[in-house]
Amino acid sequence: MYGSIVSATDPVAVVALLKELGASKRLATMIEGESLLNDGTAMVVFLVLIDLVEGNTLTAGEIIGMFVRLSFGGIILGMLAGVILAQILSRLHNDAVREMNATVFTSYILFYVAESTPLHVSGILAIVALGLYMTTSGKTQISAESAHTVHGVWGYIGFIAETVIFIISGVIMGVRATESNTITYVDYLKLLGIYVGLHFIRFFCIFASWPLLKRIGYGMSFKQVVLCSYAGLRGAVGLSLALMVCNSPKIPRTIQDLVLLHVAGVALLTLLINASTTGALVRYLGLASSSKIKENLLHGVAHRIDTNIT
Repeated sequence: MYGSIVSATDPVAVVALLKELGASKRLATMIEGESLLNDGTAMVVFLVLIDLVEGNTLTAGEIIGMFVRLSFGGIILGMLAGVILAQILSRLHNDAVREMNATVFTSYILFYVAESTPLHVSGILAIVALGLYMTTSGKTQISAESAHTVHGVWGYIGFIAETVIFIISGVIMGVRATESNTITYVDYLKLLGIYVGLHFIRFFCIFASWPLLKRIGYGMSFKQVVLCSYAGLRGAVGLSLALMVCNSPKIPRTIQDLVLLHVAGVALLTLLINASTTGALVRYLGLASSSKIKENLLHGVAHRIDTNIT
């Protein structure tokens, strides 16, 4: 269960940094897409395993059926919601408020239907499927005048959601760290070992898939393998799953405290170390490059400034 939690990545900071450094958009898209599907898969595996941890007895057939229902059911539901949202947006024109409300309410209603109704499929995978459908087919239904508003509001919603999750996790972790007598310095040493081990595990998994990744999709070089392995930050999704563990009355308090400690600790270390040094790694690997258009624009601006000064 803990493994499924820490496998969920959050590359928002890395993707923003890659765009700032002028790295390949393909690389940023590949890292971001891997995170989306990774988070959805981790959530499905977590929901299956937490039932076992809580003492529910499941047969092999029930586990497989639950995994299939959560995975494929969420994707199908998300695609259906994407079709409905695209139809709604096609009937709105140059109405930023209604178009924004349509995207927000569809997303939250979809997650509620997926997670809190008898369907009980993966809400995260449903949202990912909705986003992929809107990117490929439904995006053109959003008015050009409203697109900037939609992006801006969703960016703010994402920022607030992640901030709230980090604050709640920090408060709960602080309270439990002061009250718990079971967490010792050995657990903090294990945390450092887990942090290092996660990088080797992630590198091994990506390197083992490298021959296939070179031949499909965007392709991948060894330098990109190294960067993707190092850029596996942990964040809001893992902390959310850890909070779900802490909210379960069937899981012993000791296990709750340890899971929260290690998940929050890994997220903190990746944000402090990996996020702050990824830029240097990108430059060292030679993956940062400015586009021709940007270079021509800068050259033109510099030429005009020199001309005006003289």
